[in-house]
Amino acid sequence: MRVLQLPYLRQPQLLINQIKDASGLIWFHEGGKQGQCEWFSAWPDRNFEYLGNHQTRVTDVHGQQQMVSGDFIELLKATVCQSTASAKPGFTSGLAGHFSYDFGLERLNVHSKFTATNTPLAVVGNYRWSCYTNHHEQKTTLYIQDDCAAEVQQRIISLADNAKQASLSNANASKPVVGEWQSQMSKTAYSKSFQAIQNYLVEGDIYQANLTRQWLSQSDDTDWQLYSALVAAMPAPFSVFHRCATLSLLSVSPERFIEIKNRKITTQPIKGTRPRGDTPEQDSTLRTELQNSEKDQAENLMIVDLLRNDIAKNATPGSVKVERLFEIQSFRNVHHLVSTITAELQEGSHPLDVLADAFPGGSITGAPKKRAMQIIDELETVRRGAYCGSAFYLSDNGDLDSNILIRTLTQQADKLSCHGGGGIVIDSKEDEEYEESAIKVSRILKALRPH
Repeated sequence: MRVLQLPYLRQPQLLINQIKDASGLIWFHEGGKQGQCEWFSAWPDRNFEYLGNHQTRVTDVHGQQQMVSGDFIELLKATVCQSTASAKPGFTSGLAGHFSYDFGLERLNVHSKFTATNTPLAVVGNYRWSCYTNHHEQKTTLYIQDDCAAEVQQRIISLADNAKQASLSNANASKPVVGEWQSQMSKTAYSKSFQAIQNYLVEGDIYQANLTRQWLSQSDDTDWQLYSALVAAMPAPFSVFHRCATLSLLSVSPERFIEIKNRKITTQPIKGTRPRGDTPEQDSTLRTELQNSEKDQAENLMIVDLLRNDIAKNATPGSVKVERLFEIQSFRNVHHLVSTITAELQEGSHPLDVLADAFPGGSITGAPKKRAMQIIDELETVRRGAYCGSAFYLSDNGDLDSNILIRTLTQQADKLSCHGGGGIVIDSKEDEEYEESAIKVSRILKALRPH
């Protein structure tokens, strides 16, 4: 592996600007938070698009395609290098991409009422290089694997030559122009779905179901222009940009799904939300209200139990622990109630097994998971698509990290979509839940409002 030390980039996106049109461009970052790490890459050696029904389209770096039959997760497991230890931190090379929520429908055999689309259910690239920035150490490093394609290596070396100029360049960019956002679920339709969930709760079908609604808009601006504006307005700890052939994901997610590092599994479900206050006093009141809410704690605890069971499938027996319960975490537009569950990866299980067997995350389905997903499909007005799926990476050193694709825009051609929602339980109040779904996306819509 070739290692090149670059000038430290406080804002790596300035270097990304120089390859902003690259195929397969992907950027995992933590909202520019100092003391953290981030990385980006592009031009995957092979790109895997899962089309459903055990069919995967594989495209190599030269654009040559072939169809492969079989289980998608097993195909990915056979692709990634099997190294289990590395002195290199974070992501130097490996698999990265996303699973859509609809991928979870197929895996759990939930039959959807919605017509199938041509959009892949999952897109994952095998990246043989990365530009990795450690803000704590103030280092930016370029890692290039020996098997990285020669033409890609040439592009990377050219990128490295431009790193010094990038560190001095101006970050200012023109704001994108976005049309009016239109909700795809009326208050009347929401009320009908809310009441239906309440009936299912009373009948004992479920303990909780996550009900979401979609907003649509359009823009002629590029995915990178839109994302640059979005991350400037609302940085988040599990943010991801992923450009695919058929769509682009623009995520500013606050929620981790599964992390595996040195065989330690960590998951951090979010359940419970309050808006930020307009004054310090109001903000503190809202924070305290969330911390003491028995309803939100009960909602959170249901998902904690679900995830304990999900990760136990691949955990060493007896190692599953709830390390933190009902922790308040504050973001630019909301306070969230977050719990942390850990376990040890058992011998014989692969990190991708953990991710796949827990997918989709219980915090965006409800409990029990499969029945909640059936009800969601019955009552929501559109397919979720990538929303509520998961963006992830699996480094060649065996480390994995992933998010829940909430606070996420999907761009397809000039069409933009965004969703917001929340968990419905027996004591949920309709007007409050309807307002919460709007609160969760309000800053996204504001950041990309018409100009």
